[in-house]
Amino acid sequence: MCCLLSSCQLVNEKKEIYPSGAMTKTLEKQKGAHVFRLKDTTNLEFLHRNNIEWVTLVPWGFQDDFDSPDLGHHHGDSLEILRRDSSWVQRLERVHNAGLKVFLKPHVWLHSPSDGKWRSDIFPTTEQDWELWKEKYREFILRYARVAERGKVEMFCIGTEFTELTKEYPEFWRKLIEEVRTVYSGKLTYAANWYKEYEQIAFWHDLDYIGVQAYFPLTKKQNPSIEQLSKGWEEYTSTLQSLAEKHQRKILFTEMGYKSTKDSAIEPWTWIEESNLDSTNVSMETQAHCYQAFYSTIWPQKWFAGVHIWQYNTAYENGYRSLINQDFTPQGKPTEKIIAQGFAKQ
Repeated sequence: MCCLLSSCQLVNEKKEIYPSGAMTKTLEKQKGAHVFRLKDTTNLEFLHRNNIEWVTLVPWGFQDDFDSPDLGHHHGDSLEILRRDSSWVQRLERVHNAGLKVFLKPHVWLHSPSDGKWRSDIFPTTEQDWELWKEKYREFILRYARVAERGKVEMFCIGTEFTELTKEYPEFWRKLIEEVRTVYSGKLTYAANWYKEYEQIAFWHDLDYIGVQAYFPLTKKQNPSIEQLSKGWEEYTSTLQSLAEKHQRKILFTEMGYKSTKDSAIEPWTWIEESNLDSTNVSMETQAHCYQAFYSTIWPQKWFAGVHIWQYNTAYENGYRSLINQDFTPQGKPTEKIIAQGFAKQ
């Protein structure tokens, strides 16, 4: 336990594992959650109650399909952009005033994706389209990097789940990181897909954390036990640890979540559509077991920097909740207590 180590021991441990100095200033793990519909920040007590210390906020960019070259991130003229950016800064200030840190994590949304395509498949198919897309994306990221700097955001994400683009164009990302650092002074990460991306990123050393969207499948069974789920993590821990040691960067789960369904650990990434709700598939216990397994296996690891849970919703307190709610939110479910207890450990 960290509390039993002397300050000298802590310093020595830090140097031993991360001699490059790419550590944060303390050994505190990030205890974060994606929070949506955060328009009124006057009452964030539900986050403090769960021992959450970081709020993850998502600005959106948008394009039509995976191969669309025209990526947008605003409506209106330059004055409207300034107004919206100032509104973002005010929101960030209110979150900070509530005693919370901020992780600003831009996402790109596909309006009309081809069948089976999603953000990870984004890839302009011609050189001309690629040149257009990367300039639009650069504008998008630099805009919010400046917002992050104005709002004194503690950590910023340069991208989320671009599996094909990160493999094919690593130099673009390196140059983007360099440019972001000229306008933003906080910590940087990239949110890599757990599937065939995070191990292949060539620019981890240019960032402060190895970010992973941690929707790892842990079992093939419904209603798994904590022991079965903990064993499921064993398939990934050695790879995660090796990657942290190779790049001298800690692993940060930029996103992790589980639905309250019997099969939530089989394909954790699967989204629940309102039209597909099935009351016979509800399992608050399975969701709780998934988090208990995470806190007992991954959370204590020395190479692990923290997690940003998907997701909390401020609208929950105003009628969003339901006894058969199957989505990712832990609110009003047994999992909420598991998270509060897990985060209280360190």
